[in-house]
Amino acid sequence: MQTDPSNGTQGTIAVLRNFLMNRYNPQVQLLDLQNLYGDPYLLSNGLLSQDSTRSKMFPAMMKVASMDLKNVESVNLAGNNISDLTAVTTLAATFPHLKNLSLANNEISQWRHLDPWRHKFRELRELVLTGNSITGLNNYRAEILRRFPSLKMLDGQVIEGINVPEFKIRGSNPAVNSFAANIKKLPISTKAGFFETSEIQNIAMDFLGKFFQVYDSDRSQLMPLYDNLSLFSLSLNTGVPRDLTARDNQGIQNWSSYIPISRNLTRVTTSNTRQNRLALGQEQISQLLHKIPPSKHDLSAPEKFAIEAWTARGLRAPDDAGIMLIVHGEFEEPPQQPGRANAYSLKRSFDRTLLLLPVPTTGAILVVSDLLTVRGWAGSRAWTPR
Repeated sequence: MQTDPSNGTQGTIAVLRNFLMNRYNPQVQLLDLQNLYGDPYLLSNGLLSQDSTRSKMFPAMMKVASMDLKNVESVNLAGNNISDLTAVTTLAATFPHLKNLSLANNEISQWRHLDPWRHKFRELRELVLTGNSITGLNNYRAEILRRFPSLKMLDGQVIEGINVPEFKIRGSNPAVNSFAANIKKLPISTKAGFFETSEIQNIAMDFLGKFFQVYDSDRSQLMPLYDNLSLFSLSLNTGVPRDLTARDNQGIQNWSSYIPISRNLTRVTTSNTRQNRLALGQEQISQLLHKIPPSKHDLSAPEKFAIEAWTARGLRAPDDAGIMLIVHGEFEEPPQQPGRANAYSLKRSFDRTLLLLPVPTTGAILVVSDLLTVRGWAGSRAWTPR
């Protein structure tokens, strides 16, 4: 492949390059290599016709990938009948800075099967091994962390931090006793917002006032704010104080409208579902927004919202400057038609993170990214000044 390649080799490279381009999603930097050996395109081009070509295909594919794909952060190798890493070991050399990796639904059963990648992928944050018998072995999580110590998520579950044992300070030192007496106090007073500058505050508040008004009345009118590279997703988080939620919402929480579209990454573990629930571009964002139940944000009560905004750089280009805007608050979900979702009004809490990019030529605001998290109602005491 490096010196004077034959026509046959050039043809193979072209086939692999085509295949990789079709399997790569640049927006989420995902290379989807699941079910390689059943792929119709590879089969029809004879790359899987003999054992000798099958064994050479993945290393050759990685060679082409190393030339063409420079920004891969996630790889899906699910459903490839992998029993050990010998056939795919070159992945570590091709993408040493990989962040997310799925080996789901393969045939990995022993620790030695993973050892070729031990001390590799030093930046790996998430690993999926569901559907492999190795997940049933003793000390499964501990053994995986020995091999991949940088992991933050394993099989869709967050890996909790190390528990630091409690300790007691002994002695009669007045400074120590004073510190111990005040250890539960926050170092600064609780506030309901932060703005880097007054200019950013004015832009953010003006934008939110118009945004929520249109969001509650006619979401289709929001579409000019997004372009074909904009991203939007909704995540449902039911982990809220149950006593508050139950009292305020008559003891019933109905999430049936949100669950099918939620992209909560601690619950949604398959790569395809994660990708499908991320809306890219105006059309997909419009479709997803109209699946979310109606809402009413009470903008006359600013104490119900906590808002933060500061400069964010490199949103679309290295030298651009936009705004990171984070809103915590609540909204009312009005009653819907009888027999559908809730038949009475509900309160919901939410967190929304927006990346805003001013358009110099028009003065308009472009929403580069919009991440909405919906939770059961928990009030606003968390940011009420004390």
